[in-house]
Amino acid sequence: MREHDNAERESAPKARPVETDTTGPATAPGSAAHVLHLQRTLGNAAVARMIGAQHSDDAQVQRSTVHDVLRSPGQALDTSVRTDMEARFGADFSNVRLHTDTTAQRSAAELGARAYTSGNHIVVGSGGADNHTLAHELTHVLQQRSGPVAGTDNGDGLKVSDPSDRFEREAEATARRVLENP
Repeated sequence: MREHDNAERESAPKARPVETDTTGPATAPGSAAHVLHLQRTLGNAAVARMIGAQHSDDAQVQRSTVHDVLRSPGQALDTSVRTDMEARFGADFSNVRLHTDTTAQRSAAELGARAYTSGNHIVVGSGGADNHTLAHELTHVLQQRSGPVAGTDNGDGLKVSDPSDRFEREAEATARRVLENP
C-alpha cells in the first residue's frame, strides 16, 4: 500500500509557486500608480495587508476613528433636507444620523472617501456636503436596510465597496435620478 502511495505521489503533478510580474512600469513606491500596479498583480487584499503591515500604527488610528465616529450619535438630517429627500426617495429617513464634525471628516479621509455609510449612519468628509453625495449615501442606507451589501475587506476589518461594484453603480444612478426631478 505504501509503495502504491509513494508511486502515486511521485507521479502527481508538483505544485509550483505562482509567479506574477511585479516589475511592471517603473513607479515610485507609495505613489498611486505603484499601488494600482500592485493591486492588479497581487490583489486588493494583499496590498491592504502590505500597507497595513507598513503602517500598523496608522491602521490602529483608522480603525478607532471609524468606530469612534459610528459610536457617536451624530445628528438627525435637517428637517427641510429630510422632507425633500423622503419625497424624492419615497422612504423614511427619520432614523438616519449624519456625522460631519472634524473626526468624521478625518475618518472619511482615512478611508479615501468623500462620504461613507454604515447602517443608518452617514459620515461626511471634506467635499462631501452636497445633495448628490447625500442622495448617493441615502441610497446606501436603503441598500443596507435590505440586507448585506458587497464590500472588500480593506485589511483592517472594514468592508469597503469598490466604485465598480453593483451597489455603488446603483447608488450613483439613483442619486442622479432622484435629483433630476424637482
